[in-house]
Amino acid sequence: MMNLIKTAIFGLSLGLGMMAPSFAAPSPTPTPFKLEVPGLKDLQTSVEYSDENLDETLKPRVLILLDSSGSMGQLMDKQKSKMYYAKKLFNDYLRYQWREKAEVGMVVYGSRRKQDCSDTYLAIKIGEKNLSKIDSTVKKLSPLGMTPIAASLELAIEQLRNYPGPKRVMIYTDGEETCGGDSCKILEKAIQEKIVDLEMFVTGIGLDEKSKDLDKLRCLGKTFGAKTPQALSQSLDDINNMMGGTSKSGKRTGNNLYVECPDPKAIVKLYEMKNGERVYVRDFTASYGVRVPPGDYSADVLLEPMYTFKSFKIPPKKKVTLRVAGSGLVMVNFFKGLLDVEILNRDKKVVQSFMSDEPAIVKSGTYDIRIAGEPFYERTERKFKVVPGGKHEINVDGIGVVQVNYPSNVGIHVFDGNDKELGNYLTNFPFILKTGSYRFFVNANCNIEGITVRNEKSIQVLQCLPQKK
Repeated sequence: MMNLIKTAIFGLSLGLGMMAPSFAAPSPTPTPFKLEVPGLKDLQTSVEYSDENLDETLKPRVLILLDSSGSMGQLMDKQKSKMYYAKKLFNDYLRYQWREKAEVGMVVYGSRRKQDCSDTYLAIKIGEKNLSKIDSTVKKLSPLGMTPIAASLELAIEQLRNYPGPKRVMIYTDGEETCGGDSCKILEKAIQEKIVDLEMFVTGIGLDEKSKDLDKLRCLGKTFGAKTPQALSQSLDDINNMMGGTSKSGKRTGNNLYVECPDPKAIVKLYEMKNGERVYVRDFTASYGVRVPPGDYSADVLLEPMYTFKSFKIPPKKKVTLRVAGSGLVMVNFFKGLLDVEILNRDKKVVQSFMSDEPAIVKSGTYDIRIAGEPFYERTERKFKVVPGGKHEINVDGIGVVQVNYPSNVGIHVFDGNDKELGNYLTNFPFILKTGSYRFFVNANCNIEGITVRNEKSIQVLQCLPQKK
């Protein structure tokens, strides 16, 4: 609508006198839209297979450095200790790695003696084959001693030193070094000794990512915060999915299952299909992917609403990409369809346009959404995610609607509160302005000053009427 009346007409003078503004009563609020719109249930699934020698490189060899110092006995969520959640998380993780025959071990510090900075040891050797030993070792851990992170890191590097493939260290701590060690110098020494393909990750248990307790460890690599049990689990999932090996071409080949969807960080719940039943396997982040054995699977992508791949197969030595496809509803809420809405793709090209206050069916994806009340108002919602079957609403505030009535369609000059001219429009048509103070000039006989535009969903009508003779 607004695009149809962009061009203002000037130069008409009807000899009218100065007019006093008057205001129209608010119009009724628009009726909310319903979800029963054709096309939303037409969801499609796509599974892409690519030939790839996923076993062409050595698997990463991984060592977990787990803090078992006294402070790990503190509560994490006002119910259970940080140590409780760490033990539960890593027991499950190590069991999974055991099933995968992965090269994973664990160094623990602070679990055996108080006030002893030498209390660091290889609790679970890399590639441990005895599952009951893994379980019992983790269960026996108790928060007790000091925090010798640097000494533990040095021990981990020695365990990895002679391995020719990717070497990975995951450090989980709830605080800074308490034994005077310098982890940054340990890393520098490893670099000088040309220990190649060594990568480290640091997670602060019960800490924010920007916590000062992690400052002396940021030199080691990517740092994560894990303020809650959920964040702790997510950090392990993120790190695990970053640790794939590297092919000769430089591409990571560790994972064989990925999900392409509007939210790359969406959590995916993976299930194995056994006798027609879904058996939970694990969670992973969509874009990071995961490595699982060949077989029959099902997956839930935790979008709003949830998206399910009912059944798919992972063949041996192939990479599988699940693509989330379908449409969602998008509605921009303002008033009387007065705003233009444009959907822009990644190339900034308009792929769809519609008016506000009416639902539009939009193909799932990530877009920029341009909202305009031309010629004076425009805003853009960046990286707006549309998911299949989802209802997406954008509420527009901080603007109002003005209409200057005049005996004929002539041009209006619009000035802001500093009397700076913003542009022009037409009388007898509504137009959008940001909240604030304005002046509207039609001609010498029609100059309306001191008008405040409020955040209201109604048309503020200003009247210019002929003077009585």
